[in-house]
Amino acid sequence: MFGINLGGIDAAVFHYINSELASPVMDRLMLIATMLGLGITQAGLCLAFIMLGWWANKENLRRAGYAGLTALAFSGVAVQIAKHLWDRPRPLLSMFDVRVVNETLFAHSFPSGHTTTAFAVIVACCIFLPKLRWLLIPLAFATGLSRVYLGVHFPLDVAYGALIGSLVGVASAALVGNETEERNAPAANPAG
Repeated sequence: MFGINLGGIDAAVFHYINSELASPVMDRLMLIATMLGLGITQAGLCLAFIMLGWWANKENLRRAGYAGLTALAFSGVAVQIAKHLWDRPRPLLSMFDVRVVNETLFAHSFPSGHTTTAFAVIVACCIFLPKLRWLLIPLAFATGLSRVYLGVHFPLDVAYGALIGSLVGVASAALVGNETEERNAPAANPAG
């Protein structure tokens, strides 16, 4: 009676973002935003945090970088497993009116790898650098939006990528936080 056609909503939102928002300026902005989801970009951000942390002797910067690198590795594994479990075709194979801006991709649409990576690394880093969340989280959202705008992912691919990435980011930060706390904990006195 009140059935929701999730596929129809996904396609309608895709069409709006991909076609109705199209402009030469947006094309350029979205190509930049999509680069934020590349592993090399994310790794560079993490390495910059680590180096800056060593230079400024700031543990939180180093931990953010280590958590981000951990999240980058785990998100890459999670994405590849998910893409092969749910071999969803890209919009180009599913719809007839897709506007592809840069890259032509056909298979493994779910989840968005760029979005998963961006959210995983940024969430992990923001746990240690909460003041940067107002800058970094919108960049992760821009990466996700760019994947739909460029015609290579459906909105649900991006939404689930953001969810998976956020979970991986939180887990990675917890892992790095625990390891750091254990290293800094005072040694137990066996004589008690």
